[in-house]
Amino acid sequence: MLVGPGVALHESSHALGCLVTRTEIVEFKPINIEVQEDQIVLGYVKYRKPKSELKNAIINLAPIGVSLLLLIAFTFGATYLVPDRPGLGGSAITLIWELIDVKNNPALMADLMYPVLAISDFVYLFLHTFSELTVVSPIFWVVAFLAMTIMFSNAPSDMDIQNAATGLKIIIIFNLFWLVVAYFAPQLGWILFGLYEVLAVLFSLSLAFAAVGYGFFILVAAMSKMRSPFQLIPITACIGTGIGLWYLVDQGFIILGAASQTVIAIVVITVVTFIMLLIPSMKAT
Repeated sequence: MLVGPGVALHESSHALGCLVTRTEIVEFKPINIEVQEDQIVLGYVKYRKPKSELKNAIINLAPIGVSLLLLIAFTFGATYLVPDRPGLGGSAITLIWELIDVKNNPALMADLMYPVLAISDFVYLFLHTFSELTVVSPIFWVVAFLAMTIMFSNAPSDMDIQNAATGLKIIIIFNLFWLVVAYFAPQLGWILFGLYEVLAVLFSLSLAFAAVGYGFFILVAAMSKMRSPFQLIPITACIGTGIGLWYLVDQGFIILGAASQTVIAIVVITVVTFIMLLIPSMKAT
């Protein structure tokens, strides 16, 4: 249940890479539970290996690109559900144009920290906006699960890396070359208009969203070590805390922002889980 959607997405991404590069697909099984010696194969794509190293790189690294785009889509989708901050997706586009326009401003060009700070501020804005959904909202948990399963599909396998090695080396060499060119002649950056600025924002935002997925996975993994039905206690405590805080704020007993309510609820589930794992009678044997 946890890795199945990610496996299906991973293999479907390889198949999409084959379609994009016009590579013949011999057999495609996005979900296929099969035991092979000491391993379990959950899915695969068989295709006729192209002679082009670039095509090989595209096919084998496709899961990274597809999962990146999906993370961005869920990022914007999740934040548009926050009533008082619906325009975060537009803010990302604005940030990209601001980074592109840096080349027109000598002062900003000289400030190496400007892009880092601008992107960091936006990533913080996203995480703050996402947390405003609060743990009371089912959408919060749906998005966290989707972030986790998409994140799992992101990592290339050893075979993917091996097949894409030559093409990946070409891409790395080109980027190092372009880094040197851009350092000595920054205005030449206009040739690849907006490419690196868009990638910088997308990668930073997807990493932030992946952090949500990792956090969710760690909690799920920790709760899986508990005996049934004790696994429900941390989740119940978390959602109960969220409901309690929402009620207190709604009645005017306390003043606490939605993001702060989420942080407190997450701290509660973390502490409760940790304490329960220390109690031998609650741990799975």
